[in-house]
Amino acid sequence: MHNVNLLNQAGLENALESVGCLDIAEDLIEKMQEYVLYHTETAERFAIDIFTVVNNYTKKVHAIFNVLENEDGETNVKNVEFEVMHFTD
Repeated sequence: MHNVNLLNQAGLENALESVGCLDIAEDLIEKMQEYVLYHTETAERFAIDIFTVVNNYTKKVHAIFNVLENEDGETNVKNVEFEVMHFTD
């Protein structure tokens, strides 16, 4: 079983905090980890969507992540980078 390491969690949290929805960080990270563990075999980019309520409006958070290539091939850790986040109504 692999472990998932989010390399730039602070960047993800800052992006969420800037729009007032830091409270979904844990859920978003859990969904990302689940996706990586069960749906990735190689380095790839993927998106996670999650809905939240901000100021009484439902917003869709669309976060893009990148699973980095495992250079040593022997570790059980999958390193992931947060790339960008978009918000829609």
